[in-house]
Amino acid sequence: MATDPKAEHASSTLQSPVTNAGPQGPVPTAPLPLPNETASSEAAPASPPARPTRAEWLRIAIFGIPYAAFFLVGVPTSLFPASWNLTAINLAIDTVLLIVVLAFFAREFFPAFTYLRTHPIRKIAILFGLWFLVVIVQASVRLALYGLNPPIAANQQGVMNALFDGTLGLVFSFFVTVGVPVIEEVFYRHILIGKLSAYTPTWLVASISAALFAYMHSHQWQDFFSYLPLSIVLTLVYVKSGKNVAYSWLFHALNNTIMVVLMFAMQGVLQNA
Repeated sequence: MATDPKAEHASSTLQSPVTNAGPQGPVPTAPLPLPNETASSEAAPASPPARPTRAEWLRIAIFGIPYAAFFLVGVPTSLFPASWNLTAINLAIDTVLLIVVLAFFAREFFPAFTYLRTHPIRKIAILFGLWFLVVIVQASVRLALYGLNPPIAANQQGVMNALFDGTLGLVFSFFVTVGVPVIEEVFYRHILIGKLSAYTPTWLVASISAALFAYMHSHQWQDFFSYLPLSIVLTLVYVKSGKNVAYSWLFHALNNTIMVVLMFAMQGVLQNA
């Protein structure tokens, strides 16, 4: 029975691997990989974070140096009018810092909220669970340090005094729940961990960040251990979310908002008692 040479050639082309012509005749070559097939079964290692550019270092310095100075030497009350109380001075400083942070880091901060596009309910529920865990650990630490009648931490007492300072207290409540978490998360997490991890291991800068954050909120050595659980969880939330500053801000804002609501509720109960 006669066969069509063209059909035989097409059939052999489909059944045979691609060949290259060489001096000794056709040389078989490996079949082409499928579109989704990788050359190696091992995943490529994650690339290290990019080092900040000179422009980024300039922004970090303009924000970070004044903030670190306030952190080290305290609020320079002598630079403000004598008629201003401590709440007004804190509001002025926080306002300037928030403006600088948003001007320099808004392009990095706001796009990070895309992290919540997938499984938002689960991710927010995790934050509530972590908050309850922090409260339990903090209460246990304070009981171990002070006994059954622990005093109010000096930092927390200062916040309470500012919150109940009339109209200024209402403005201050916004900064405590929204603005201050932005400032602190950009400095302690986004810069100290996110930026500096390009030069040193993440665990090292994360440990330094957690210790500095707890120390910044401390007025005596017992306060350091009281704030350390919150600081550690904030650091873990940031690192485990892929160094997402919006997610750590959300946990920070959640913690501060609950605390402010509880403070106002307690004040109302005491006034009606």
